[in-house]
Amino acid sequence: MSGAAMSATRVGLFGHGWWARRYLAPALSGAGAELVALCGRDGARAAKAAVEFGVPRSFDRIEAMLESVELDALVITSPPSSHAEAVRAAAAARLPIFCEKPLGRTAQETAGMVTACAGLPTVAGFTQRWNPAIRTARRLLAEGAVGRLRHVRYSTASALSSDATAPWDWRYDADEYAYGVLSDLGPHAVDVVRWLGGEITEVTAAAHTVFAERSTPDGQAKKVENWDECSVTVRLADGVRASMFVSRMLPVSPYRRFHHQLEIVGSAGTLAYDSDRPVEVTLSHPGGRPSVVRADGLDTGDAEPGSFEELMAVMDAGAAAQARDMLAVFGGQTPGDVPTLADGHTGQLVLDAAARSATAQAWIRC
Repeated sequence: MSGAAMSATRVGLFGHGWWARRYLAPALSGAGAELVALCGRDGARAAKAAVEFGVPRSFDRIEAMLESVELDALVITSPPSSHAEAVRAAAAARLPIFCEKPLGRTAQETAGMVTACAGLPTVAGFTQRWNPAIRTARRLLAEGAVGRLRHVRYSTASALSSDATAPWDWRYDADEYAYGVLSDLGPHAVDVVRWLGGEITEVTAAAHTVFAERSTPDGQAKKVENWDECSVTVRLADGVRASMFVSRMLPVSPYRRFHHQLEIVGSAGTLAYDSDRPVEVTLSHPGGRPSVVRADGLDTGDAEPGSFEELMAVMDAGAAAQARDMLAVFGGQTPGDVPTLADGHTGQLVLDAAARSATAQAWIRC
């Protein structure tokens, strides 16, 4: 960090949507980063977001930001079609990089991104690695609590598209999310499976679109170009199997805007996590009563168990841990289990294979 080893890490933001606003920017500031510049493709919106985020400077071109402001790292949270350009620009400036998922739109694109940033510290935005309950489940698995791993089941859903009257936006554009929900939530599912069970070697998938058209702001019907739901079954290198389900059709509810479920099946028991009970992991053994293991190192204050406030407290705890790890990586440290852009590329290879499988209706090697 040129001249900043003993001071706050100076971070530039590329992208300023809901996830940056609600999750990453507050967490980075809380971890001690200095948010010094913000860039977005629309200059007026970027300037407005900079005021909201408390960032002193805004830009509408990433090159201009990198030339004008001295940074220690770049955090990329923009729509997927702009990720490759941003990674290449940051790599040319030899900056550490965080890139939100999906890393890119295809493995061909992500391979070039990984090559561009070779030798640089990088972090990929697989937030479930910082989910306290999933980390606890992984620890219990590693300690042999359920014996030898046999199967992983993971499902993740959001309410993004369950309202048929919701308007068409960039998320339905195949130039942004090539495979729809498989591009959006699929990276999380694939990374959880890889993190728990190892490398994926073969995949079969089925996918569909629930609402074929959405209305544009001027009332015109426009085709949805990608998938709303996808189920995926995979084989792992050591014979373990895994199944994943991703959906953006979760029924709209004031409480449930997204839902995650994980089940780890071992030779001597199971571990289960449900985001409706976000501080708990359920451990079960044959013939015994299930026991609840509280997520490691988690304080949710006065939040009522099972409430949306509790879920948000867990989310904030994960964000804080993620931000600390990001700053450690930007500073040249190597905290354990932090996903890199190389992990993002490996996951994209699986997503591409799943998309081919859904079209061909066949098992596909990754």
